[in-house]
This record gives sequence, structure tokens and C-alpha cells, in this order.
Amino acid sequence: MIQPQTHLNVADNSGARELMCIRIIGTSNRRYANIGDVIVAVIKEAVPNMPLERSEVIRAVIVRTCKELKRDNGMIIRYDDNAAVIVDQEGNPKGTRIFGAIVRELRQLNFTKIVSLAPEFIMGRDTIADIITSIRNADMDRKVTVRIASTNITENIVKILLREGFIENVRKHQESNKYFLVLTLRHRRNRKGTYRTILNLKRISRPGLRIYSNYQRIPRILGGMGIVILSTSRGIMTDREARLERIGGEILCYIWGVLPGMKEQKWIHEGLITESLPNGMFRVRLDNENMILGYVSGKIRRSFIRILPGDRVKIEVSRYDSTKGRIIYRIRNKDSNN
Repeated sequence: MIQPQTHLNVADNSGARELMCIRIIGTSNRRYANIGDVIVAVIKEAVPNMPLERSEVIRAVIVRTCKELKRDNGMIIRYDDNAAVIVDQEGNPKGTRIFGAIVRELRQLNFTKIVSLAPEFIMGRDTIADIITSIRNADMDRKVTVRIASTNITENIVKILLREGFIENVRKHQESNKYFLVLTLRHRRNRKGTYRTILNLKRISRPGLRIYSNYQRIPRILGGMGIVILSTSRGIMTDREARLERIGGEILCYIWGVLPGMKEQKWIHEGLITESLPNGMFRVRLDNENMILGYVSGKIRRSFIRILPGDRVKIEVSRYDSTKGRIIYRIRNKDSNN
């Protein structure tokens, strides 16, 4: 906490190194100062041959505190030191460079010059990453519902998830003048009981690194089984809608998974074992002359069937990955098509 007699580091190149707070400007009853408050301070240590000298009384804006800063969305920001930026009577910094990260609250307090000189700017919470993490954790923990904050972006993304069948239901809930979205995850039953399907969600574009693409280069997830959510000039939409509209945008996230009632399609090919590799792997040349990697299925292992180079086998290949497959059957001479 910043109060009179508190020592602060100087976060600019004005020439001062250390300050001591004398009083807080604009407060009469408040004892402690927070980020964004203007204080009157005295320079305790300064760099020689600079405009600002030791024992000079100046004004400064607090930009970092060891005391945590709590935001309305629950985010907590805490720094390792107390620091301030020396300003003039109009609130403009006297230095030309700002050292270290600052928070966005300074922009709301009209210290835009300080914000523009800072090398790093701490933004708010990544809302899209929060949605992805909340749904992924709830799905892994086999929870029925999950609650997320309600914003324009979250509502549009949830509508896409509901339309594509990745969630079962959604409802809006109000609590303490704040709105939340309660998502019901899809599930199915088997002989052992109720269980949740595992969804895969991946954040692509981040606040620190934006990823954009035109409609021709939008990636296809698992051959079209998954979806890509994009933020375009016409709103948030899927990759299929963006290709139809012929517009590109920012790639927000990838979403894919096996939904209830959806079975993974696999193809069975015949091929010739050409090479034996370590760890039970084989190089297989299919009848269409493609070379893939094959591994022995558990049924063949339990039956103690030996697979050697020169054997013809049946190999099961997933439609999602055609570079490898599972060897499920060794073809005997009389079973071969030749």
C-alpha cells in the first residue's frame, strides 16, 4: 500500500531513481493510494547530470503497486514493486520512456501519454480462452452443466456450438445484476452408466498474437468434421459460412470431437509388409501404392500371430489420419485376391 513515507521506484528515464511519497493529491480522508492516483513526492535518489536532482519535490502517478489490484471480472494483478512515473502539472510524463508493464486502468483515467510510452500493456481477461477452458474442464470432469460470463462474443460462440450440436442446451441466468450463460453438455449412456463425450477445443488467435486468414486459406479440421470459428466483418461465423460468404477474418478457435451418435468412419485396405520397424511398427505398401506405417492390433498380439516382411495384411485406416493404420488381419495365401 502507498501512503506517506512510502518509497517507490521510478518507472521512467527522467533521471530520478527513487521517490518518497509526501501526500496524496485529491484525497482528504483516504490514507492509501492506488494505481492511477497522483502523489506529491520527493526525490531520494537521482542520476547525476540530469534535469531532476535529489531532494526536489515533484508530482508522480502511481503505475505499479505490490498490493493486488482487483477487477470486476475477478482478475487480480499484483506487481513485485511499487513504482511511479514523474509528471508535470498537466499530467504528462517528463520522461520519454516508460519501463515495465502497466494496466489499462491508466487509460481510463486519461493518462494516455503514459500508456503510449509503455512497452507492455496488461489487458483484461481473454474471454474466448475462458470459454474454451471452462467447457474443456467441465467435459473432462464429466459435469452436466458449466457457467460462463455472458457477453456479445460468448453468446455468438455459444449459438454456434448449439447449432453445430456440440452442446445440448443453453439458458441465460441473472445473478447480482450480472448475466451468465449456463451450458448443458451433450452426453450418452452405455452399459456402465452415463458419461460425457470428450470435446477438443483449441484457442488460435490470442490478444498477443492475432491470426488472420482469407476465405481460401481457412483450414479444414479433420476433413470437415470439426469447425473453425472466425470473427469477420459480418459477425462471428463458422468456416463453412465464411467460405460461402467469401470473406475471411480472425481465426478464433478450433472445435472438434466425436458427438453422441457419431461413429468414426474407417477404411480397410490390403497391403504388403515391406519393412519391420522397432516397437512393433511396420512399413506397409497398400494396393494403391501408398506407403503408410502400421501397428499390430491387440487381437493379433493376443493370438501370437507373427507378422513378417512379405506378408499381406489388412490394415484399418482412420479417415482423419491416412499416414498410419492398425493391422487387423494377416492374409493367408488362399485368402489373397491373387
